[in-house]
Amino acid sequence: MSRSHSSPVVRPHVLVVEDDAGARRSLLLLLNGRGFDVAAYSTVPQALAAAAARPPDCLVADYRLHDEDGVDLLARLRRGGWGGPAILISAFASPELSRRARAAGFAMIFDKPLREHALVDAVRRLTAGGK
Repeated sequence: MSRSHSSPVVRPHVLVVEDDAGARRSLLLLLNGRGFDVAAYSTVPQALAAAAARPPDCLVADYRLHDEDGVDLLARLRRGGWGGPAILISAFASPELSRRARAAGFAMIFDKPLREHALVDAVRRLTAGGK
């Protein structure tokens, strides 16, 4: 009789980059609670190091960060060879930012304050491909 071996559930790995501590923790808890494996950082250098060590299945980045911005972060990840989906979050929405974000490769842009269910649904859709 053969044994049935169930493989462990693979949780999509999401990299969150948000410099506001409260917002970062909220995003971490929200996404982790919905079944994602989340790593959250406040700076671009931390995020780049984390992505190099373990490439994420999805990036969720704030636009305005203390040291750079989320659009520049994605551009740096792309130059490094990462091709995954990315979501930009911003309290400073504008047509120019949307154009820049799309050109950099962001799949979606969400305005703050976030509609949590919309973000979770977007991350779920964007990470469903290879899982």
